[in-house]
Amino acid sequence: MRQDEQQPNDKERPGGRVVVKQERSERTRRNLIRAASTVFDRSGYERATLSAISEQAQVTKGALFFHFAAKSDLARAVQAQACATSEAALGTLARRETPAFEIATAMAHTLVDLLETDMTVRAGARLAQEIRTPDDPSLHCHINWLGALHGILGRARKDGSLLPDVDVRAAAALMLSMITGTTALPRLPADPAAARPSHPRQASAPRSPQDTGTLWLTRMLHLTRPALSNLPAN
Repeated sequence: MRQDEQQPNDKERPGGRVVVKQERSERTRRNLIRAASTVFDRSGYERATLSAISEQAQVTKGALFFHFAAKSDLARAVQAQACATSEAALGTLARRETPAFEIATAMAHTLVDLLETDMTVRAGARLAQEIRTPDDPSLHCHINWLGALHGILGRARKDGSLLPDVDVRAAAALMLSMITGTTALPRLPADPAAARPSHPRQASAPRSPQDTGTLWLTRMLHLTRPALSNLPAN
């Protein structure tokens, strides 16, 4: 049999063409979610437009509407992906066989790192603050993170790595507040006084590249740790 007479491979068969089409469709959908994440993170939900998202994804409006009928559908997809990514990371940490309070601090650092480096997680967290999803709380990153922190701090209470007089719910809320708060701190002026009108020339002073959310979290955990655990700091 000549080379040009060989049987078509699986992707050249009718069923194979369907597989290729499905793969292409899934790639387009992932691309749209990434593009939507970029636009939502930059502009917020209300100011984001489908035109901006399709332009960011470099696809036609028709291709966008084939996958998502409305902006709200895109927002839900971004939130779902953000939750799935962060939940996978937290689940891996939860399986560690170390004092649970150490796992809780590792979770906090992981979430701050994701908020700094993962566009979809950051956009999903922003959307959780800007739009309500009462019919599906699983799309709300902060609810999921609070639940994970509450669960691991409950384990810390049992294994003794959390001080016995500490309220687990309050401790979980405190850690979540630090996680969400540190994402804003790197954007603030290095010297708060420099932002005042009386110091206009100092307002544009560059911030040290080391002043990341992760560093701010480390500082805050150092301050709060003695009130939560008697474990020695690493």
